[in-house]
Amino acid sequence: MFNWHQTVCDAVGALAGERGADVDAGAFANAWRLGMFAVLSEVRFGARGAMSTDAMQRASLRELAADFPALALTAADIDGLAGVWYRLTPWPDVPGAVNRLRDDYTTVVLTVMGWGAMMASSKAAGITWDSILSCEFLGVWKPDAEAYLTVPRLLGLRPDEVMMVAAHPGDLTAAAAAGLRTAYVIRPATCEPGYDPNDFPRADFDLNAKDFPDLVRQLCPGDQRTVRSIEIDRLYQPATAGHRKLTAQITCSRLTPIGRGLRWFGITV
Repeated sequence: MFNWHQTVCDAVGALAGERGADVDAGAFANAWRLGMFAVLSEVRFGARGAMSTDAMQRASLRELAADFPALALTAADIDGLAGVWYRLTPWPDVPGAVNRLRDDYTTVVLTVMGWGAMMASSKAAGITWDSILSCEFLGVWKPDAEAYLTVPRLLGLRPDEVMMVAAHPGDLTAAAAAGLRTAYVIRPATCEPGYDPNDFPRADFDLNAKDFPDLVRQLCPGDQRTVRSIEIDRLYQPATAGHRKLTAQITCSRLTPIGRGLRWFGITV
């Protein structure tokens, strides 16, 4: 959904520029992300107590500061950088595609991001969700199977009535093992460690899309409208009341075989 890597690189690069420091912003972004997941792993397995995602981000930053002494990170810097996750830049093809998919599906986010960060970034980007589910208040974290299964259980659905969409194969593999259907959407080449956009398509996923407009074309093939990228300052339009009831009544006659039977559409971040 969001180009977190570039957003973090921009923030770190700006800070380094202010201090005249020579810092590899891409390496910093990757180390911060990996460090956060290391903290998350410790929380999952009981090595640390319960923490919010924001607290994990800050803990990772404090541990990372020694590896990038040129930045001379202060407590205020750590607070400022942690705020980056509240203003992530979306990939340009995402907002229009997600808002279009809501015409035929109910879209729900399942994320390890904090709820506040996900809401703020989505609102600024003009992306409207039917619900945002953060693992931090579900009490279980991805990639545990229970995190994925909590979603259909909360919605009163079978796992195979939910499709998980992600750009990270590991996330989708875990969702598939829990019984959810899966859609792999590749992103442009990034500096994320281990990410290979050339490993496509993947036979182990139900659906493969080269971008989000392609995902729309596959799931809504009867629709002749064009999904366009939109300006990220588009106003947020809240979901209308009764949307779940309307969604349950949508006909699947226009959907591809992979889309038939889906009632809810999970997006992972």
